[in-house]
Amino acid sequence: MFMFGGISYLGWFHTILGIAAIVIGLYLLIRDRFIFMDTKLANFYLLSTVITCASSFLLYGATGFFNTAHWLSVITILAVFFALALQRFNIFGFLTVYFKQLALTGTVFFSMLPTTAEILQRLPPGNPIVDSIEDPLVLKFYMAYVVLFGIFGIYQVIKISREDIDGV
Repeated sequence: MFMFGGISYLGWFHTILGIAAIVIGLYLLIRDRFIFMDTKLANFYLLSTVITCASSFLLYGATGFFNTAHWLSVITILAVFFALALQRFNIFGFLTVYFKQLALTGTVFFSMLPTTAEILQRLPPGNPIVDSIEDPLVLKFYMAYVVLFGIFGIYQVIKISREDIDGV
């Protein structure tokens, strides 16, 4: 397999596209407080997220087996397709917009978990900050994400209930 800097070309593609997706997802959440699926940027985010998750199934070099990050990819892909189904079909009545927006926000959260662990385990090259996903620093990041996304999810629910947000 072709490598550059100890990472395969597929690994670089996965990493670059994945980081771009996370940055765009965070940007959309910060700018709009939601991910509105009717925009080109949101569509790029969703497509790049699914491609990144799918490409993770081809990357076993780091661990040699299907691990937690791969399961998060499965959950993320399911959340994207769930949101797409909710976009098309009003399955849950007035609750549809809530489920759709929480699923879309969840895709950013689920993507950030393995990305954070990967970055901390790979950088700086030759002397990474942590050596496993069980490192206390990684767990602190995870806990911070749970708190931040939990609070943000509550904020979204309140905002949807108080305003006319259709969550397109």
